[in-house]
Parts: sequence; C-alpha cells; structure tokens
Amino acid sequence: MYRTRTWSASAGLSAGLVACTLAALAPLGTATAASVFEVTNFAVPAWSLEYPAGFSGTVGVTSPWPAEMGWQGDTIDVAFSLPAGVPPDAVQYRFRIHVNQRFSQSFDLVVLAGPSLGELVEVHREFVDTARIYAATIPLERFTPGQTNYIRIHGEGVAVGAGQPSGIQWNKWALTRTDLPGGFSTVDAVLMNQIERLRDYTFEAITGTGLVRDSLPLAIGTPAFHPATPDAGGFALLAICAADELGLVFNGEGAVEAILSAYAGHTPGVTPLRNTRGHWRHWLDVSTGGEAPGWPTEYTTIGSALLVGGALFAKNHFIENASIAALADELYATCDFDAMIHPALDGRVYVATDANGNSLGNLVPWNEYMIVVSLALRQPGAVRAPAIEHLWLDPAFIPKRAYAGIQTLTDNVNAYAPAFWVHQQYFFNADFSGNPSFMTYFYNHQRADELYCLVTLGQAQRYGLTAGVDPTGYFADAIANHHYVYAPEAVAAWGETDTVLELLEAQPPNSDTRLRFGLTRVSSQDPSWIPFDAGLVDHLFLMYGLAETFDPNFFKARQPFQPDADGDGRADAYDNCPSTYNPDQADADGDGVGDACACPGDLDGDGAVGLSDLSALLTNFGLGAGVPYEGGDLDGDGDVDLADLSALLGNFGAVCP
Repeated sequence: MYRTRTWSASAGLSAGLVACTLAALAPLGTATAASVFEVTNFAVPAWSLEYPAGFSGTVGVTSPWPAEMGWQGDTIDVAFSLPAGVPPDAVQYRFRIHVNQRFSQSFDLVVLAGPSLGELVEVHREFVDTARIYAATIPLERFTPGQTNYIRIHGEGVAVGAGQPSGIQWNKWALTRTDLPGGFSTVDAVLMNQIERLRDYTFEAITGTGLVRDSLPLAIGTPAFHPATPDAGGFALLAICAADELGLVFNGEGAVEAILSAYAGHTPGVTPLRNTRGHWRHWLDVSTGGEAPGWPTEYTTIGSALLVGGALFAKNHFIENASIAALADELYATCDFDAMIHPALDGRVYVATDANGNSLGNLVPWNEYMIVVSLALRQPGAVRAPAIEHLWLDPAFIPKRAYAGIQTLTDNVNAYAPAFWVHQQYFFNADFSGNPSFMTYFYNHQRADELYCLVTLGQAQRYGLTAGVDPTGYFADAIANHHYVYAPEAVAAWGETDTVLELLEAQPPNSDTRLRFGLTRVSSQDPSWIPFDAGLVDHLFLMYGLAETFDPNFFKARQPFQPDADGDGRADAYDNCPSTYNPDQADADGDGVGDACACPGDLDGDGAVGLSDLSALLTNFGLGAGVPYEGGDLDGDGDVDLADLSALLGNFGAVCP
C-alpha cells in the first residue's frame, strides 16, 4: 500500500487511496467526466443551492446554511441521491470545495461522509487560513449507491453568532467518482506502471558513454538529438537510486558508476568540457563530452550543482560502494561553487560562466540556485557563501509575493515563480526540505498554483505551472505568465497523487505511444497537443513524486550535509536506527524501529528483557489469526507462538541499546 506525503503541522493532505478520473466543475469548461453531483451557484434563499438536472437531494439541512462560515454557522449537511450501481474499477470519491475567500477566522475545516446522518465518519481535515481548493478523498464504502447519502462540512472551533467574525466563503463545489484506468486492478499497479515508464526514460537517456541526454523524443522511431548536460546527469542519478529502492533495476550501482566516471573524465574517450573553476559546459557531445555543435557554449552553474548534488545523493544511497563515494567526492572537490557567488556579497550568484569562470550574468535570491549556495557553504575555504547565506537559506530574507493571501517565494515581488524552483530544492537540498518554514512555502506554492488555475484559467483539476516544452517551444510557466500548459509532473512533485491519477483518465497509459514515458504536459488551448519531446530535468519530477508515495522520506533521508551519527547514508532525522549502522533500514515487524537496533522481547519498553516481558508474551501465547492481542508477535508473522517465545528467551536478560 502506498503512503501519501504529509503536510506541515498547519495543514493536511487527503488520506487514503488515490486513482484516476477527472472531476469537473461544469461551468469552468474543462469537463471530461460526468460528476456524481455538483453545486456551482447559489439559489434563493441564500442558504439553499441549486442542483443540475438529473440529480436530486436536499441542500441546507442546517438552517441557516452558512454561506460565510463563522457568524452564520459552523456546519452544513448536504443530502444527495447517489445513482445506483458502482463500476468494478471505481476506487473512491473526490469532494472539492473552492474556498474563494478566507476572512479573519482560521480553523480546521472537516469533511465527514456517510449513508446517513447517524453514520458520518471524518474523511478529511485541513487547517484553513487562506483561500484554497479544498479537496477531500472519500472511500467508496462511505456511500451507499441508490439512496440518499450525506456529506457534512464542519468548521472545528469556529466562533459562531451575532457579532462574531466571518471565517470562510465558498462558491463552487463538486463530488466525483475516481476510477482506475483500463487494464489495471490496483492503485499500486497504476503508480508503479508510471514509475517504470520513467525508469525506462532514464535509462534510454543514459548513453553508452555514461553521459546523459537532456531530453528524448516521445514518438517511437524519432532519433534522439539532444546533447548531454550535467543537470540531466544529476537528475538521472536520483532516478536510478529511486528505481533501485523500488527493486526496478538490477544494476543501479553500475549505472551510477558509469555516469560519475563519464562526467569525471575517467571513461576512455570521454573528456567533458569544464572551465577553470571546474564547472561543466552546459551542452556536451554525447560521445566525447566535447562541444555540442549548434548549441550554446556557456558553462552551467546550476547544472554543475545538480550533477554534484545528485552524486552526493547517490553516495549516500549506495553507502557501501567505495567507487561511487570516491567519484562523488572528486566531483564535489573539483568544482568551485564559492567562486560562483558575486564578490560584492550582495546575494547575486552567477547564472553561467565562460571558460575562465567569468560571469555571464547574475541571479538574485530567491530561485533554484539555492543549491549552489548550499554546496558552496560546505566546501573548505568558502568565504563568499557564508556572507550571503541568510539571503538564500533564511526564508525571512527572501522576497515573497502573495496570491489570494497565499505567500509564495520569488526573486521579484512583481512576479510569481515557476513551480520547479521549489520542487528542485525539495528533492536535492536538505537546507530546503529539512526547514519547516521552507516547507510551508513549498505547499503554499501548490495552493496558489491550483487556486489560480481554477479561478483564472478554469481548470477543475489540472494545474502545475512550471518549466517544460509547450506548443511554442519551451517556457517556464508561472502564475500570470504562462502558455496555458499544465504539468502533471509538478502536481506529483507536490505529493498530490490523488490528482495525478485523476489526470490519467485524460491520458490512458496505452492510448498513445507518445505516453510511453508517462503522463505528459497538456494544453488547454490545444487539447490534441502531445509534446514532441520531454526534458529529463522537468519530466522526472513525476517519477520522484510518485516514488515518494511508496517511501515518503526516501529523498529527504539521503540528501547530503545532514547529521548521520552511524554513517549509513540515512540522515538521523529519518533513520530507524540512528545510532546503529543499517543502510537497508530493515524493519521486519513494521514498528518503526529498525531490526539492527531492535531489542526482541522488550515488550514493556523498559530497556531490558525480563520476567514482565515473558509474562506478557505468555498471556498472549497462541493468539493470532484475527484474534486481537497486545504484544508478543516478535517475528511479525501475525500470531504469538513458539518462535516468538524462543526469540524472547534467547534475548532474556539483555539490556537494550
């Protein structure tokens, strides 16, 4: 069973299974699947709503209905008749509310669902402090087809009554059913199929020399023509590690070694162009590492940072491979990141350089170049990076721009950032992903992006304004500056798997050979458009986000420069045995404590195995096969038997680490 990524302490993602059907708010012009029911406009009186034709029900069971939750009330019950019959590929329902305005109160907005008012069960809660798209996933079993069912929307802790401030207001909502695409029987199978397609993309992009192409054509039979880049190498390294963790490759270490060797210049016949500061030429000939004719000639600052960041990540993942460690350390030691910071120490970083390491332009905080500063800070002798650290690594100093009250990070208070700025840091940089404040802005960016795409662009589910190919070529889309192209890879990178799988209904995996590498970007202005190619550094965010559904901490645990007391390549904050070397993180009984530091038989948790533990096990001896019991199943096989007793006695008297 996959797991969803969690929000920060102040907000929550929907829990439960996810699948793939497009819900639709009909007036927004993007309907691709019939809604179970939807309410899109207020009727008269103000506490009633109008149903579209074909559905029946009573809205406004609570009187008066709180159009503005707060002074008018804190609860609304929606009663509706659900059509009889549920197809076998149905997985769940999705309930969306467009919260178009948040006033002065902040609170948990809770959705409960059930076949009657007496059988309501909480299915989603989310702290509401801004306008947003509020999306709740409702399991199939919460509703009974062919009868009246209920959804309750409740503001927990809302101050209600005359003179109390308003809380929130909404003006659109919809309930839809989510179905699996044809040919798949489980949600995990759908997710894994997409990951496997992206694994294939990665390995097809790795050339025979070990250099990695920047992009691949999506159409079968179209020859690859993009040169190699260092940034593609860095992204491929993370993808190989993720595929290895999921058991989808048989020689991930060999692939990593081939990439690192090629970019280090140790592969016979391959001498990648690097400038005097050790930074790689952005566009490299895939066979030699030399000049790529017809492509720009700059040396890339961010591309070099992504390659080195990916190398250090792979070093941690394959912690016992000395060759990978040596190559990663070599790449880092021979690439001067501190020199990429402007000597004025005003926060500027070189966007690219010439062959002598001279600047070809500058960028100011804040953007994806944060990883350059993070790498520079840890290099011996760094002088410039410590002086500007606060401008890049402290959110308090970073420019921000709000959309509908949602604060987002940017480098210009007059412009919004594309999504990949936060995504790239999330997967590559512990200074970002390990900082709760940065993570708040990470999810704020998602909320703003999704809300803008609904309110301004009329997209019920599709969002994700980020960099990638579009019908005009290549563009970095952002709020108020875009080409009407929406990216499932951006949605996945935010951990919003529910929506990613909904998007699959519009792109069934086997409906077009150009989908062979997974979901592609879509255009609302040209619905028939499928990209000609896909940039690896943009497309692989889809793989990373989906991989996290199986291990939410996979990327954060392996990012460099984090405390790792036992040196096993897994940061202490995510290590299930932080003081005991265990890179495999094995946990046979699933209790969150790794086998390497587990103390079999310490049932009472007092740090030793003694008579009280033996007594507890004997009390439960023989139980299992569905009979509830507390403690004693030491081998995790579902019952308490002689094997468990033997394990406890074998450890009797031990003092646990």
